Amino acid sequence: MKRFKNILVVVNDDGELKQNPAVLRGIALAQQNHARLTLMDVVSPPDGAITEYKGIISAEELTENIITNRMKRLEKINELTEGNFDVNIKVSIGRDFIEIVRQVVLEKHDLLLKVANDQPISFDSSDFHLMRKCPQPVWLFKRQEQNTSPKILAAIDLSLESYDEGKALNAFIMDLATSLAKWENRELHVLSCWSLYGENAMRHSGFLKVSNEKFEELLKEEEQANRTRMNALIAQYPNQKIETHLIKGKPVDIIPAFSQDNDIEVMVMGTVARSGIPGLLIGNTAETILRLINSSVITLKPKGFESPVK
Repeated sequence: MKRFKNILVVVNDDGELKQNPAVLRGIALAQQNHARLTLMDVVSPPDGAITEYKGIISAEELTENIITNRMKRLEKINELTEGNFDVNIKVSIGRDFIEIVRQVVLEKHDLLLKVANDQPISFDSSDFHLMRKCPQPVWLFKRQEQNTSPKILAAIDLSLESYDEGKALNAFIMDLATSLAKWENRELHVLSCWSLYGENAMRHSGFLKVSNEKFEELLKEEEQANRTRMNALIAQYPNQKIETHLIKGKPVDIIPAFSQDNDIEVMVMGTVARSGIPGLLIGNTAETILRLINSSVITLKPKGFESPVK
């Protein structure tokens, strides 16, 4: 977690700052890393709703009043930092995820923290936009009861180990998950799913005559190849206690079930890979997984990812 030097925390509700986990984690990280910390809120433009207030208050006056109130609220952050370091305050007007991503891009923030918008399971469309479009790590906190045995899950795709960019993404996931586990003294689990390419065809096709013995041999070879990749990756973190899990099956089935069954509090995963890299935890697969989990998440993208928001 020491890599983060320019942290952005988005405050998107009217609750107490001292009860906001994103604010508290942001302060702790900034203090530990001697990092720059920015607190941000986004005000929606009045649009057509202002016609209801004609003769009472202008759109400009109403918006300015809202901004002033939001600024005063964010300034209470000084009470939590006890004046140990300065916090930048920003209130923007516009569509929330666009303004947030633009802030990250323009001010070169290296981490975004935010409490996820209320949603019984998964995340709402605005938070999904952040996970898709923000070029830096996005840490979304779910409002839930405090876990008595907090666990971190690093979801990695071992098939990406054959590609430099994919290998770097797995290393990024592992670096962040291990450092978070150390920082907060948490139990760390690493999970990867595997499958045998063409398994159904070999099992059921009348054209591919593969004996049961040969088929079982192929399965064992594929599992062992993935286990070798897993062991090589884990060996790079000799001072970290890690529980490893290599499970046969589809990530969209395995990962959400594992997260729920093992009371995972925070999942660290990749959400997108650049073109030309095959893999499981990319694009639609990652989004499907995120729609099926109810834990906090830290989502990462490969180095060089460019946001469509400018």
